Amino acid sequence: MKIVQMENWERRDHFEFYSKCSTPHYCIAFNIEVSKLLAFTRANHISFYYSLIYLCTKAMNSVDEFLLEIQEGVLMKADRRIACFTDLRKGETVFHMVTLPCEGDIVEFAQKARTESENNPQPVYALEGSGEPQIIFSCVPWVDMTVCTNERDYNDPNLKDDTTPILVWGKYTEQDGKYKINMTLDVNHRLIDGYYVGEFVKKLEELIDELN
Repeated sequence: MKIVQMENWERRDHFEFYSKCSTPHYCIAFNIEVSKLLAFTRANHISFYYSLIYLCTKAMNSVDEFLLEIQEGVLMKADRRIACFTDLRKGETVFHMVTLPCEGDIVEFAQKARTESENNPQPVYALEGSGEPQIIFSCVPWVDMTVCTNERDYNDPNLKDDTTPILVWGKYTEQDGKYKINMTLDVNHRLIDGYYVGEFVKKLEELIDELN
């Protein structure tokens, strides 16, 4: 972690403005074409879900603003965020958590995620953090989701310091021969404006396009 010098930070005024809000979070919805990712996962016999988590983590870690954290009132920049995602074992209806750094290539990550989910499932309390900054992922693959809100403890005096991005998506659907998926991204406006959400989406699309 590195301290960000507020006096030299170009978003200082925006940070102070949104700091007046008790809950400075917002959620934005968008869709992504995943045709190439779907073909890649089928060809390599790996999970589409784990693979998209890998690419989203890679994309998010490439945008500096998504690495910002607020710790005890101090603005910090982390080296990376790790994935913390919900998962279900076959035949079960209650989800568990998996926490995994984005290491190796996409196939290695997907295989590791499968092993961790089967052999080392974590309780829902993993959402409270594991000592390293997270990105929280979840999927509702049974519906073509268009928007999703996320639970928050409005009685928590430190709520405005919650800077963990939350990404949720539904099932992919075919439209004019292309497969698309709807996503929602929940972020803290003290740190992240729509421009940086756009940078994340742009990078994610690039990573999907680079698959072969």
